[in-house]
Amino acid sequence: MNAIRRVLVGYGSESGNARDLAHRLGSYPMLAPHAPQVLPFNEIDVRSLGAGDVLLAVSSSFGDGEPPANAERFTDALRQHTALPGLRYAVFGLGDTGYPRFCGFTKGLDALLGEKQARPLLHRVDADAGYEGFFQQWAPVLGAVLNGDTEAGRDLHLQVSAYSAEDAFTAPVLERRRLSLSDPAAWHVELDLRGSGMHWRAGDTLHVVPQNDPALLQAIADWYADPDAVELLRHRELRQLGKGLLRDLARMSGSETLKDLLKSSQRAALDAYLHGADLLDVLSDHASPESVPLAALLERLSPCLPRAYSIASSGGDSVALCIREVRYVRNGRERVGTATSGLLQGDAAARVYCRSNPGFHLGTDPATPLLMVGTGTGIAPLMGLVQELAAAGTQREVHLVFGEKHRARDFLYQQQLQDWVAAGTITRLHTAFSRDGADKYYVQHALAEPGTGVHELIARGAHLYLCGNKRHLEGSVRDTINTLCPSPGAQSDTWSQLRAEGRLHCELY
Repeated sequence: MNAIRRVLVGYGSESGNARDLAHRLGSYPMLAPHAPQVLPFNEIDVRSLGAGDVLLAVSSSFGDGEPPANAERFTDALRQHTALPGLRYAVFGLGDTGYPRFCGFTKGLDALLGEKQARPLLHRVDADAGYEGFFQQWAPVLGAVLNGDTEAGRDLHLQVSAYSAEDAFTAPVLERRRLSLSDPAAWHVELDLRGSGMHWRAGDTLHVVPQNDPALLQAIADWYADPDAVELLRHRELRQLGKGLLRDLARMSGSETLKDLLKSSQRAALDAYLHGADLLDVLSDHASPESVPLAALLERLSPCLPRAYSIASSGGDSVALCIREVRYVRNGRERVGTATSGLLQGDAAARVYCRSNPGFHLGTDPATPLLMVGTGTGIAPLMGLVQELAAAGTQREVHLVFGEKHRARDFLYQQQLQDWVAAGTITRLHTAFSRDGADKYYVQHALAEPGTGVHELIARGAHLYLCGNKRHLEGSVRDTINTLCPSPGAQSDTWSQLRAEGRLHCELY
């Protein structure tokens, strides 16, 4: 190994984890002979890098694979630089497997340094929240390489793989528990993620890669009079039908009715027609096996789309969901949910992966009040947030408003919520059961009650977390907030101000 002129430990950090790890590396005893300098990336002059320099890059990724703010200028300068043939480097990346572009910045940095003819000392590290174990393996090997043992890191591969729809984790079902007496029922489902290496937190989402309903597959095969259609369509999307597919079907079939439904003026009629419909409905109503051959259909169908669910827990070896059963009859044929049928009807496991949802995470200021509003299975992420507070022993002022139809039949997680009230984890629990009285009573009515204290909470800087059906919930709660808390300025209403200030967190479906 050529003589080392200087060692630079460059870091890019948003939360401080990468910065702290860089300083630990800078003080690592095996690196002491090289007197490493620890600097944010933006304080490193790319033009000064040359023969004899070693760059040890320790960085997180911002958002979905972007550079942290203190690494942006360095990255831009590196892109514009011609070549760095004398530079040696090593990259230790910290990331969140909940993002599609896991460790996206450090993967890109590794590739960019390679393009500039710099030479890697070790294989790149792609670490998640369990980075400590990787660091303890990596640092001694790095020290050995810098001190002359060029073969030390040849076989060291420390890379966590992020799960996706193509590479989902098979999670055994641990528990199915019915939460409501009414139909369609709400269920608590718990999945075992031991051994997956997944990390998530309250507010994140779990994506389920579903299996198509065998009855629907067989019905389409019967329509085509082709038994091979079952396997050919098994992993194709049969329920969420995009306009591009519908236009192709209208063109191939020549159906004037379908063409009319696809006109922009007929949006409401098209939505009404597609509500609860599947591919077989459209084929039966508007096409024939001759006008839409199976081979042509297969060319136009996307892979079966993952279904996203808000996580109803806050971490650990298992993950909880709160889901509504989907089962109904349309045109004389029974329908079931593409993902919920497997989750609720006996499948031993589900193929899943997590995605981070930072917009629904809890803020860190314990003095900030929290106003949480959830209807039906929209209680799911709120259960996770409160569970996170309870597990941490954090004392926060938490006001939770839950809405459903009947107290006696639909009070989801009643005992757990009441236990949290008794323990002081939830300050006040407000409920709105719309069908228990002579007049309908919804969450917006509970918010407007004087005892809820919404105006005071908003004035004291409360963050509002809202989860439920977008069509029925968002507008009514927005109007109530704006009425209860009129904005002093003429430029914007209170709802818009909350959004602009990062105090509004919505998970609507």
